[in-house]
Amino acid sequence: MSKDISGAKDREFLNKNIKGFILAAGFSKRLRPITEYIPKPLLPIAGEVLLDYVYNFLKSSGIEHIGINLHYKAKEIEQYIKERGLSLTVFHEKEILNTGGALYNARDFLKDSPFLVHNADIYWDGNLKEAIKWHIDSGNSITLLVHNCPPDNKLIIDEEDNLIGINSSALRLKPPVAFTGVGIYNPDVLELLPERPSSVIDLWFKAKARELKVKVFPVKYSFWYDIGTPAGFARAVFDKLKRNFTSLYVHPTSVGCEIIEPLGNIVIERDVKIKKSFRGKNIIILPETEFSPENPLISDCIVGKNFTLSISGWQGVRETLTHGGSARNYFRKNNKVYCLWDEISQDFDKTVTLGKFLKQRDFPVAEIIDAKKEQKLIILEDLGDLTLYSWLQCKRNREEILNVYKKIIEHVVNLHWKISSEARELEGIMPEFDYAYFRWESEYFLKECVEGVIGINLSACEEISITDLQRELHLIAEKLSKAKKVILHRDLQSQNIMLKPLNSCHSEAQSAEKSSFNYKVYFVDYQSARWGPATYDLASLVWDPYVELNDEIRQEIVNYYFEEAFKSSTSLNPLAFLEELSLCRIQRHMQALGAYGFLSLKRGKGNFLKFIPSAIKLLYQDIQECPVELPKLKELILLIREKLSLKISAHNI
Repeated sequence: MSKDISGAKDREFLNKNIKGFILAAGFSKRLRPITEYIPKPLLPIAGEVLLDYVYNFLKSSGIEHIGINLHYKAKEIEQYIKERGLSLTVFHEKEILNTGGALYNARDFLKDSPFLVHNADIYWDGNLKEAIKWHIDSGNSITLLVHNCPPDNKLIIDEEDNLIGINSSALRLKPPVAFTGVGIYNPDVLELLPERPSSVIDLWFKAKARELKVKVFPVKYSFWYDIGTPAGFARAVFDKLKRNFTSLYVHPTSVGCEIIEPLGNIVIERDVKIKKSFRGKNIIILPETEFSPENPLISDCIVGKNFTLSISGWQGVRETLTHGGSARNYFRKNNKVYCLWDEISQDFDKTVTLGKFLKQRDFPVAEIIDAKKEQKLIILEDLGDLTLYSWLQCKRNREEILNVYKKIIEHVVNLHWKISSEARELEGIMPEFDYAYFRWESEYFLKECVEGVIGINLSACEEISITDLQRELHLIAEKLSKAKKVILHRDLQSQNIMLKPLNSCHSEAQSAEKSSFNYKVYFVDYQSARWGPATYDLASLVWDPYVELNDEIRQEIVNYYFEEAFKSSTSLNPLAFLEELSLCRIQRHMQALGAYGFLSLKRGKGNFLKFIPSAIKLLYQDIQECPVELPKLKELILLIREKLSLKISAHNI
């Protein structure tokens, strides 16, 4: 007889001792021919193996003891488990036992505590800790983790979230829901399993027949994917790219990326060799593949060692595009991009007016096809998916990088010194980057990064004099507020610069200079534009925490900006310009760090945390190289570096 844990005793013990079980024995027939070469648990998702992800997800949710059942390609999977040092208890199945039979086979492992069962092909980031706590606190025998996912909404539940049936004609008191592929079970239900292959679905209803509590828990997550089909696999992979703010992933062991002209999502997994150039989008190249495409233009496919599998239609009717820091929702439909605003503000009208103004003056922004204020909607020309940030994910040589950045600089100089001089009509529309706004940015940094992420309470910090620190931040804001004002993009970083390929195919014989000009540069997310110092944009572009440029390339880009700007404005003073640039570097990195903290902790976009170390490194370099002495700010950054190092060591960032 199993231990009775239906009461409230030892809940803390149960929370700490819950076990996990990964269902991974299936043949994965829907994923063929992929799974003829790679077992489903070992599928890579832009550099991360699915089994690693699920294992680490369960571990991070407080589950220490995890079992897994294996049958199809069991030797390959078990070898991987050993090589990776994954602490998994393996249960072999000579024949497929199905989901219920798998639990019966592992009953001795599962019998002493509640256990969470996770399908191996579910890739998500749901709130498992909350679900586990609720399961134990509620005294449930079975808790099914559910969500709203048409057309899979087949579970019928009542007003108290009890399971009633599946696809049942019973009275529906609440809308049906879908099973996520994850459930939590008490060990007493193991006694209901037969000594033969069976389904956990049968177990649910046997438990109900015994009047045990079988309930559902609506989960929260930022992503959920069933990787059981090629289209589902592709959606998961390409969504991961978006969550990492890119459309291109290249494993460091792969070669040949530089001869590709990406038009959109491309994933190149480990040990791939690209042997022939092509242009393409929505392509996944699986590990150890040598690829020499016959067609120079390819799209919507998964490429393996001996096959190419079409995934046409993977994105459905419309493709979601929003994953950066924007609060607006972007999606692609019918070769247009739709920008849906949460609420109408002055920025809506400003964006439309400024976009049309810039387009009329040949500054490269997306054409505004339509603006429907009553629907909070702006419809834009589709510029594709390739940002400067994505393009730089592939190894580029110095000449290629400089050619692209010089082309960007030419447009930026035109905006700052020519278009700005013709833009008096925008003075009432665009706000000014004044002293108050500079101070808002520095306070944003202190609140959202220093206090929020790093955990330094400045009001109680003995190492830093807050009065002296504020004096230095005042000095920066005062100096910059007096600088000459031009039209600023105000967020001129690599993710807001699009590279739209021209209609030509890259060949290996092309020079670096020619290949760079196969793209037309466009600028997006300009709705924060304002009148301010030109060096703020230059600092944002050249000292971008998202990308690594060496100091030699940075200096050459700055020199090129100054040369181009001097052609338009002979009043530029080189020494004053460089001092202003050094202060804008500091100001911009404080703003960026504040944004990373806010977006990570307040908006739930944790992927921004990974950019904090590089931004802190740049900020320290800024202060070291600044001609204005800022000793207290330097002390603060040194303290941040120390505490950040401890957080990284503890895996908190």
